[in-house]
Order: sequence, then structure tokens, then C-alpha cells
Amino acid sequence: MIIKCPECGHQVSDKAPVCPSCGVEIAGHLIKCSNCGELYLKEEGMCPNCHHTETGHHDMGSASKEEPMQKPVEPTDSTEEQIPMEVVMTEPTDNEEAPQKENEDEEETVDADFIMDDNADEEVIAAAERVVKKHDDDEKQKQQKRSHSSLAISLLIAIVTAGILLFLYNQGVNKNRTNEEQDAYAQAIGSNEPTVLQDYLENNPDAPKTHRDSISARLNSLQNDTQEWTSMMTSNSKEAYQEYLSKHPNTPHRKELLAKIDEIDWAAAVAKGSEDAFLGYKAQHPNGAHSKEADEKLKVLLVHTATEGDKSKAVSVLRQLLQGMNSKSSDKIAGAVASELNFLGAGGATTKDIQKYMKDKLYQADVKTINWHLGSPAEVTKEGDNDEELKVKVPATLDIDRQGGKSKRNYVISATIKGNRITQVNWR
Repeated sequence: MIIKCPECGHQVSDKAPVCPSCGVEIAGHLIKCSNCGELYLKEEGMCPNCHHTETGHHDMGSASKEEPMQKPVEPTDSTEEQIPMEVVMTEPTDNEEAPQKENEDEEETVDADFIMDDNADEEVIAAAERVVKKHDDDEKQKQQKRSHSSLAISLLIAIVTAGILLFLYNQGVNKNRTNEEQDAYAQAIGSNEPTVLQDYLENNPDAPKTHRDSISARLNSLQNDTQEWTSMMTSNSKEAYQEYLSKHPNTPHRKELLAKIDEIDWAAAVAKGSEDAFLGYKAQHPNGAHSKEADEKLKVLLVHTATEGDKSKAVSVLRQLLQGMNSKSSDKIAGAVASELNFLGAGGATTKDIQKYMKDKLYQADVKTINWHLGSPAEVTKEGDNDEELKVKVPATLDIDRQGGKSKRNYVISATIKGNRITQVNWR
């Protein structure tokens, strides 16, 4: 049977699972109102036309004939309390059965507009599907037309945007080229390297004429200076360096040339090796690269030779120390050394450190006696005019008498003596 869809109003078979137009479920999901005959969905709960509520769900055309019908009570505006009413069910009389039967017949009756033979169901459904399909095709064509229009507009916008960007890019490139040329010119004009100037001329053929002329003039000047520089460097003489400096007092190579003159004068002073030669170097180059070396050379040259009295004094103090070690005399050792001295490379040593060395290194368990013997002084000198400080180097022999025999060791003792006290002593 063909009915109107309660959701969208389109014609549909009551046997169709869903409405082809709106998709709402049809078969098994419809109720026919027992009050007004309207078809509605089970899920709605009441008739949307008369708002009648069924006591039990009745599918379309299956309403029970035995259920009594009760009209809905319409609400009133009265604010008074409603008295509960009890409905009394009575058996219908013969006169009442006829109208009730007529109502039941009306419930099962459907308007003629909705009745079609079963053979036409499929044709109607097919026609409806064709209508839906045609509608969908029309919508697709409209969407495609819209898509084509949108695509054309997008392409047009993209072309315009690309043109604008290309224009801006060309403007930026030209501006960058101008800025790059300005930077290259500033770098080249301030450079003293001919290669930098030459690179500018090669890389900027379209530069302003004033820029190219300035760079060309600068390049010619540097090339002339280069020839003069090459000639001077080839001669490698102090006179040539001095002449170049007199012609070019502000040359960037000034420090380099002064350093070369310094080396030439130092080599001459070392070759002579005299006091006057090193003093002459110091006078010409007070802050020269070899100023400290010149001072060391002068110290050596200015050292005074020690007198015989100086030699005797130095040997006497050193012998007293060794005799104190031979006899294990703390007094002799203390009388020969300063309160603190450098003993065998250890600074801040005292008499106790010397005694400890004697016990650990010289007087071992099997040693009976030791004897230091000094040879002739090999060298006694004094520094500058300081007559109090003497440096002495003297050969010495250490004889050791052990329980198992005797042994001998040879040393060279070096010591510094100041104020008749040993401030430094070592032997090897």
C-alpha cells in the first residue's frame, strides 16, 4: 500500500524499509492513530495531529477492536483543583455497537489518494528513485560548474599574484645589485691589495663611471708601489728599508720594515759580541724584539772576576758544611748555611732537613763513616757590583766506609754564598 511518508510527505510503500527521499525507517515503524487515523512514527510517542496517545503500540491497520476509545481531556484555564474522575466501563448495547463498528471501519480505511494496487508499488518506487537520481545528477552538475568557476578564479588570482611577486622580485634584485656594488666599492677603495681592486673592476662592469675611475687610479698607484716594494725587498738592506720609509712614512708596511731593521741591527751586534755592540743595539731599539736578550748578554759581559780572597772565602764556607756532615756536627752545619736555603733543589730547607738527608741517604745501616774531599775551585764569580754574593763550582769526592768495604763517588758541587752563609747548594 502506498502512503505518505510521515517525515517528508513523499509517497512511499508501507513495505519499504526506509523512505527513499529522507531515509526514515518505514516498515514496522508506523502507528495509525486510533482517534484521527493519522500515521506517525513509533518514536514520536503521540499523534502529531490530535496528540492522542495509544495505550499500546498498534501497527498500521492492527488496532484492537475490543479496546475502548477514550477522548483526550483537554486542559482548562481554571485554577481550581480537579476532582479525580473514575471511568466506568460498560458493556456496549446493540444500539452502540453500530457506531463503534463504523468507527472501526473508518480506522482501517485509508484515503483513496493513497491506495494503489500492489503491482504499481514497484513502478512508483522506481519513478521516485529516478526522480531522486535526476535531482542528484543535477546537483552534481551544478557543483562541477561551481568547481570549474572556482578553479578559473583561483588560476586568475594565482597568475596576478605571480606577476606582482615577479615585479617585486625584480625590483628587489635591482636594489640588491646596487647595494652590493656600493659595498664592493667601499671595500675596494679602502684596500691596499691590487687583487681586491682588480676583482671589483671585473665583477662590476656596469658600475658608475666615477667608481670605476677611482678604483682604476687606486690600482695604478698600488702597482707602482708594488714595483718599488719588490725592488727594496730584493736588496734586503737596512739602507733600502730606511729609504722606502722616508718616501712612504704612512705605508701599511711600516711595522714590517722596522722589524726587519731590528733583525739586521741585532745580527750585527751578536756578530761583534762586544759590550759596545749590545749597548748600541739597546740605544737604537730600546723596545726592540731582542732587548731582553741584549740585557742578558750585557750581564755576562759585566760580571766581575772574583779575587783570590773571594775564592778562599767561598771554599771555606763550603768546606765547613761538608766537615759538619763528616762529623755529624749540627753546629758546624748551622754555622755554614743560612736559616733557610735551597738544598738539593728544595726551597725553604733548614739544618734539620740537612740532618735528615744525612741519616736517610749517607749514614745508612751498614755505613761506618763518610768523608767529603774538596778539589781545587773550578770557578768562583760574583754578579755585577754585588761583592756579597759569590757563586762557586768545585769538584768533590765522597768516600764511604761500609761494613762490606769502601766506595767512592765523584761530584761537582755548586753553591751560592751571601754574607758568608750558603743560600743554595747542590751536587751532581
